[in-house]
Amino acid sequence: MKKRIENADFESIIPTALHTAYPLIFTDIPYSQEIYNGLLKYGFDEKLKNEKLVFELEARHKLIDKFVLESGINQILEMASGFTGNGLAICQNNENIKYVEFDLPQVIKKKQEILKSFTTIPNNMFFVEGNALRYGDIERAFKYFDLTKPIAVINQGLLRYLNFEEKQIVTENVYKVISKANGIWVTCDFTPAKFIQAQDKQVSSKESSNYNEELKKITDRNNVSWRFKDKNDVEMFLGKNNLKIEWHDFTESIPLLSSKIKYGLTDEEIVPYLKNAYVSIIDLKDNV
Repeated sequence: MKKRIENADFESIIPTALHTAYPLIFTDIPYSQEIYNGLLKYGFDEKLKNEKLVFELEARHKLIDKFVLESGINQILEMASGFTGNGLAICQNNENIKYVEFDLPQVIKKKQEILKSFTTIPNNMFFVEGNALRYGDIERAFKYFDLTKPIAVINQGLLRYLNFEEKQIVTENVYKVISKANGIWVTCDFTPAKFIQAQDKQVSSKESSNYNEELKKITDRNNVSWRFKDKNDVEMFLGKNNLKIEWHDFTESIPLLSSKIKYGLTDEEIVPYLKNAYVSIIDLKDNV
């Protein structure tokens, strides 16, 4: 019998959403600075600032947006949406897209307050409070969609903070969403554990030689043992869930990175920050 799922079980993940908001101010991703300024009003722990994350965070943002927009799907459900501005920018640029941000109540309330402080929220952008492990919560988003048309589910940095039982529940929930009309799932969250080694080397602070150990001080859910071992491990997991995966290396984002130009780095110098990380396009296994 599965234990009861409570929002409180996952509240310690919320600081990681703040943690990833800061590096984005060093990119050209729209509204990153405005959102960060809004977060400062609530208090922003200095320990959450790590500028060196900028390259991988910009890479995953831009690749996910690129693949979703290229798919032609006009209904987007962003799970664990956090404090980013890409949903706002997408909706402002294309009024035909319906975009739902889905996150825990504490995040959604704060996000709406911040956005309203500097802009008008577009009519095609919606917010739903809930827990990604509860399908009943996800169903609240359906009132904004045409369920006869495909939905693209996207997320960044959710699954890495979940154990394998929780990963399975989220995967089952996403499957139910995208199976309604042959949608897709676009995420960076199936990056295998090997990336952690490079990440620790590239982005650790002067105070600590191990970034992921530092992250444990921010959230008790940064457990390296909860990562997939390799691509084969991921493919077996998804295959059992009747899903297939298309891998895209983070390095595909290099031509898109404004941070590369800001910091004056060459393509070769950027690669170590991105190597062994992936954005994945996940589809129903039975689709040709």
